[in-house]
Amino acid sequence: MGRTEMKTITKLALSNNKKNKTRSVLVMVAVFLTMTLLSAIATFGYSTIKYEKLNAEKFYGDYYGMYVGVAEDQIHSMEQRSEFAEVGRAASVGEVENKSRLALSWMGEKALEMTNLKEQLETGVFPEKENEIAGPEEFFEKLGYPEAKQGDKIKLRFRRNNQETYRDADFVVSGITKSPVELENQSYAAYVSEDFYKAVYKNGERAFNAYFKFSEEVQVNAETVEMTAKDLAEECGINPSQTVINTYYTFWALDPGMETILGCVVIALIVCLFSVLVIYNIFQVGIIQKIQEYGKIRALGTTRKQMRKLVFREGMTLALPAIIPGMIAGAGITVAFMHYWLEKSQSVMGREAYTDFSMVSVPLLLLCAAVSLLAVWAALKKPMKLVAKISPVEAIRFQGDGSKRRKGFRKGKRQMSVGTMMTANLAINRKRTVVTILTMGLSCVLFVVISNFTGNISTKYDAKKQVPYGQFQIALDYDLSDTAYPENNLDSILQNNPFDDAFLQALEEIDGVTEVRLQNILYARDAEGNLQSVGVLGKEEFEDEAYQGSLKGTVDYDKAAKEDAFIYGWSYFIEESGYDIGDQIQMELGDKDRTVSMEGEMQGAFGSSNMDWMITEDTYRKLGFTEDNPGMIWVDCKEADCAKVEAEIQNLLEGKEHYELSSYLGALETAESTLGMFEMLAYALLFLVGLIAFMNMANTMIISIITRKRELGVLQALGMTNRQLNGMLRNEGLLFTLGSVMIALAAGMPLGYALFRYGREHGYFGLDVYHVPLAEIMCMILILAVLQMGLSFILSRNVKKESIVERIRYQE
Repeated sequence: MGRTEMKTITKLALSNNKKNKTRSVLVMVAVFLTMTLLSAIATFGYSTIKYEKLNAEKFYGDYYGMYVGVAEDQIHSMEQRSEFAEVGRAASVGEVENKSRLALSWMGEKALEMTNLKEQLETGVFPEKENEIAGPEEFFEKLGYPEAKQGDKIKLRFRRNNQETYRDADFVVSGITKSPVELENQSYAAYVSEDFYKAVYKNGERAFNAYFKFSEEVQVNAETVEMTAKDLAEECGINPSQTVINTYYTFWALDPGMETILGCVVIALIVCLFSVLVIYNIFQVGIIQKIQEYGKIRALGTTRKQMRKLVFREGMTLALPAIIPGMIAGAGITVAFMHYWLEKSQSVMGREAYTDFSMVSVPLLLLCAAVSLLAVWAALKKPMKLVAKISPVEAIRFQGDGSKRRKGFRKGKRQMSVGTMMTANLAINRKRTVVTILTMGLSCVLFVVISNFTGNISTKYDAKKQVPYGQFQIALDYDLSDTAYPENNLDSILQNNPFDDAFLQALEEIDGVTEVRLQNILYARDAEGNLQSVGVLGKEEFEDEAYQGSLKGTVDYDKAAKEDAFIYGWSYFIEESGYDIGDQIQMELGDKDRTVSMEGEMQGAFGSSNMDWMITEDTYRKLGFTEDNPGMIWVDCKEADCAKVEAEIQNLLEGKEHYELSSYLGALETAESTLGMFEMLAYALLFLVGLIAFMNMANTMIISIITRKRELGVLQALGMTNRQLNGMLRNEGLLFTLGSVMIALAAGMPLGYALFRYGREHGYFGLDVYHVPLAEIMCMILILAVLQMGLSFILSRNVKKESIVERIRYQE
């Protein structure tokens, strides 16, 4: 009897689904889209984590961190402690005399292994003899050896620090390392032997960078590794502030820590919650319309338990066929994109070929399928309860709004406009109206949340931080403590500023230049005689600098100008400066002609600027500095003229020293090489979420109109014209769009901002100052409006193809 009953109920469920084709297709599409989204996000997360874990050692080395500037006896202390499994030595040897930034370093054998630098060797070997050197081709090219190869002899001049003069050195090239990603104003390093390092630095002068890896007895995760390393530093007599953690390796190679795990779980729960609500509401809109049909079956003698089984199997027979295709679609799209993204990032970021791996986790996909089925079960629970509880007579009389009619007088009208009819219809069917708006709004919440993240990842914004105005930036390149060559210090350079009036006039006369903009600079000496730099900011530059965030104290142009105050340039290092907010600062400020004593309050600090201190343009003039002392020049032109203008600027700079030329396009290229791949990844995820959200929303709209076919037929039978029907559906659509946008923004913006803050606090790429993602939100609103109006028009035409009688008799 039980098996026969099961077959009968199953056949009836299949028959109902076959009869109600439109509703069945729409419900299957809803499940398919949800499964696609869940499996795509699961596959994306799984493949990203596995990729980074498998390749962490290859990309970032396998050391946990290093102690900078430690002595020989401190390294011996480290080697004697069981907490350190491996300790590698390296050291900075000095800087090379060149217009570009070139440096010499030494890496011990163990340090080469721990940093994975051996894999960077293209030809030859790392230096072993005192006169050997290895480095990238670009390093030797900057020295005038464009085709250097193993065995070539080269000459260079270097010095250990800026308190010493340069000295000559002869080397033989022992190896060529792989070229780093070419960035604007890129610095390069070459490697020398241990014998050369010991010849240059005698006992007592040597300071090492000690790379370390903990032994298995030290239990750490990505959150506790830094604190543990600092505690061990104190045990070895090392200042904890000298600790530098290999952040990327420890994050991926170690247990990510409870905070990270909780963050991932919260994100997964949000995705699942939205998916459950979307499926639940779509089922509600579709199945509630069939209560009358269930009432007829109930009248034939079906028990409550059998009715629950009927509704359950009807839903599950629609969901199950959509699960596997959704799983395949979500995983397939993600795998294809990840292969493309990984190959692209490998070439753009100059990474090694990554270790191949399977990007699909079958258990994880099965979990997604279980979550989707659980969502379907949750969506069916209320209809199952309603169908089982209601009596046959009540079911047959059921009208869909589930509310009891209030007693009283009915207000009548002589005439009914389209707007009045729409308002009355929505008021009568409050529940359906709320369900439709809520479903559409929830479909877009996830889009708004992710757009708050992706909309704040900007390569152009990052480039503008480097070159804030115009197409080109020419900055003074100076030192503040070069005792060997004092002519390189800022005070000496300002005595003969290369950016004189003739140079500025020549810049303005370049064909194609539209604007030349200046920022003045002064040198300053504090009470101890230390040389420092002071930037002069106009109101616009001041506010732009403040916009970067990370401020401390009061940073207000008008207040600083009125009170002739100082603003410190680096809020991150304010404690190390020896100053504090509110201190009175005494400085001797100077340019090429004069020095002026200034005393002012340190009112605040910028996050990170190019100079030690900042004063306002008003204060600069009040101090009596009447002439310009450019420390920064920005040159603007049309993008089409950039190549021509840059060539002319290079000609003007020929023969000059102490400058650095940067371009906006170069800074943009640098930003794209570091941030572009992450931006592409973020927008790919946003596109996927948006596509599925909008399709789910379209599904809801279709169900909302199709299930009202009888109602619309009755209205037209009473005299409503086709034009009025189109207008009513269009206006309803716009109202639904407005409600959906309000729900999406009300729920999505706070969650999106929280996600942005989390990403920024954890150092995610490209996130600096929050701004509302207007472009993404406006795009969403436009798509919603077009989709709603387009579907209303298409569906109303489809409805009108049937006669009024057929529509009134409609039972689906």
